Amino acid sequence: MSHKVLMPIGDATEMMDTLYPFFRLPEDGFEVVVAGPEARKYHGVMHEIPPNDSIPWDITREQPSYHIQAKIAFRDVQPDDYVGLFLSGGRAPEYIRYDRDLLAVTK
Repeated sequence: MSHKVLMPIGDATEMMDTLYPFFRLPEDGFEVVVAGPEARKYHGVMHEIPPNDSIPWDITREQPSYHIQAKIAFRDVQPDDYVGLFLSGGRAPEYIRYDRDLLAVTK
């Protein structure tokens, strides 16, 4: 049995938060399974502090980034198949936290 880690995503998932564990966890023997509200490609975003020495920024700005494929829809996830859950940042958690299928997986 492989040790699977579920990675729920949605549009506006922060790609730095997502791609590092996506590539790093398999190095330690885990299989990362990306899930979304539907099994499809999602738009990622990146955040950066705009360069401007004369007027500092207090927050980052958001820009489009890479796309990432969800291999499985939340409704098709079998929670007992997973040993872990990794939640990325970005704005995706703002709306996927209300997804009934994802809530059923995480309870």
